[in-house]
Amino acid sequence: TDLLEFSEDASGVPEGNKKSINKQGDKSKENTRKIFSGPKRSPTKAVYNARHWNQPESEALPAPPVLKTPSVPVRLSSKEAIHKDDGVFKAPAPPPKVIKTVTIPTQPYQEIVTALKCRKEDKELYTVVQHVKHFNDVVEFGENQEFTDDIEYLLSGLKSNQPLNTRCLSVISLATKCAMPSFRMHLRAHGMVAMVFKTLDDSQHHQNLSLCTAALMYILSRDRLNMDLDRASLDLMIRLLELEQDASSAKLLNEKDMNKIKEKIRRLCETVHNKHLDLENITTGHLAMETLLSLTSKRAGDWFKEELRLLGGLDHIVDKVKECVDHLSSDENEEKLVASLWGAERCLRVLESVTVHNPENQSYLIAYKDSQLIVSSAKALQHCEELIQRYNRAEDSICLPDNKPLPHQNVTNHVGKAVEDCMRAIIGVLLNLTNDNEWGSTKTGEQDGLIGTAMNCVLQVPKFLPQEQRFDIRVLGLGLLINLVEYSARNRHCLVNMETSCSFDSFCTGEGDDSLKITGQIDAVQALVQLFLERERAAQLAESQTDELIKEAPTAQHDKSGEWQETSGEIQWVSTEKPDSTEEKDKKEEDDEELDLNKALQHAGKHMEDCIVASYTALLLGCLCQESPINVTAVREYLPEGDFSIMTEMLKKFLSFMNLTCAVGTTGQKSISRVIEYLEHC
Repeated sequence: TDLLEFSEDASGVPEGNKKSINKQGDKSKENTRKIFSGPKRSPTKAVYNARHWNQPESEALPAPPVLKTPSVPVRLSSKEAIHKDDGVFKAPAPPPKVIKTVTIPTQPYQEIVTALKCRKEDKELYTVVQHVKHFNDVVEFGENQEFTDDIEYLLSGLKSNQPLNTRCLSVISLATKCAMPSFRMHLRAHGMVAMVFKTLDDSQHHQNLSLCTAALMYILSRDRLNMDLDRASLDLMIRLLELEQDASSAKLLNEKDMNKIKEKIRRLCETVHNKHLDLENITTGHLAMETLLSLTSKRAGDWFKEELRLLGGLDHIVDKVKECVDHLSSDENEEKLVASLWGAERCLRVLESVTVHNPENQSYLIAYKDSQLIVSSAKALQHCEELIQRYNRAEDSICLPDNKPLPHQNVTNHVGKAVEDCMRAIIGVLLNLTNDNEWGSTKTGEQDGLIGTAMNCVLQVPKFLPQEQRFDIRVLGLGLLINLVEYSARNRHCLVNMETSCSFDSFCTGEGDDSLKITGQIDAVQALVQLFLERERAAQLAESQTDELIKEAPTAQHDKSGEWQETSGEIQWVSTEKPDSTEEKDKKEEDDEELDLNKALQHAGKHMEDCIVASYTALLLGCLCQESPINVTAVREYLPEGDFSIMTEMLKKFLSFMNLTCAVGTTGQKSISRVIEYLEHC
């Protein structure tokens, strides 16, 4: 066999051999690209060109290898021979890249499995990335990482070893971040609030730092979520409340720097809900008080009631109430008047929440500074009674004895709204302080004119309120009177010997029924019996009207919108087209039914209100009759035929209603049962 040797230099090849070889190269261009132009080299030295578009053209390719000895004829390789005979013998098709495999089950419960497999050498080069996270997970991770970086950076600036200016700037930066609800959510989710305030525990020693800390507390209190305060944070808040503005403090910044801090805090507070905040009075005490007043026991937990008392927070709130009440008698400007009413109402709301079912707080507030809270509440209630007549929000004219309509004010009057809210808050606090508490009832009843004011809240004040507010204030007044007379003989004596006017709406009951019409000043017992009889009759009337509406309710009619038809062995509902007149008739019937339903609901609501007012009035009269035969005689004198059965029947219905809606065995149910038993033996 002749050996073929390849040479890099093709210059020594004869001219005729060159032409023949070039002709063969033209016939198989594709094959010439696969032949290396140089000598045999190791495959490891081959260079991979990833830029396939830079392949050289066929003319630029080096000449194919030739024999060194010109006398020896050139033999074609086996590959060239195969391609030369492509017309006769075709090369077999390459094996498929994707192979379909079918796995036959070996067990009866298995299924046939079909899979597509690809050989490793046919797979393209690619990178497999495992455990790829979802888009939402990536976003959440980024947010958490950003929060972690921010909080670590800011916490490093809050430490006590940092300069004072750095600490103030870090607190304001953190407060700015906390203005965003998402950042506050992260801060609470990671439990960082307590850590922040622990780092700022010494802030009360620096006036500027205490101001920034109070601003941070105020921003965090803007959420309606639970305020995750601990005892240390609440203690810091109370200490900030006690700070006095001392301009001669040694650690006070100069006036220019302090004004800069206040301006930053003012701009920051403008970005959040600041309805009750005085932006012109940015002080540490003001911000801390607003933060405290935004908290309730429901938001901060039951421990908040006790800790607020032990740390002295209740003292500051009671003093704030006294301050606001003192301004009610001196403020002539409506804006200042509204501010005082709102301030007193917010303080009283917090006190109301911390005294519910908490005898320790009740006793503490009754004894604090010789019943200062009760004295302030009594004065505030009397001021509100006067103001509500000046700023009434009644929508319609009231039926009065002299047929004179009320001086009508603007329904949207914000002063009247503030007065109404303050009245409800005052009575709510007094209800808690007098509930099952003889000491609280006696102290409250001793206040000059309070029992008379409570009677007016039941009989006269509702006429100055919008229609939807009258029931609330009347029930609150009756509840306060019940608490006052239940355990205090002195209060019972005062109420029985009191004279008052009859209820404002007693002349609007029943056309032509003059049996209940009374004019002028009458005894309080007579006015209460009159109110009970009117509400009881109104409840019976509403009940009868509701029964008539139910009886007149239309019966269910056959649905004529279509019919059942059997098609292809199935039963289907086929709707029929209605003429326009039929559709209008059906729409009118639906409107009439909706109107009847609304009318029935209105009657039911009116019936419920009348029943509750009558029941509360009967309970008040029953408490007056306890342990006093004289009061029993006085009440019997104004009842029809002197019979207490009408009162006991109403109280029994009310007791059944309470058993359905309240926990069995509560104090109110026990009191009602005791009164019913007493009246049945009268």
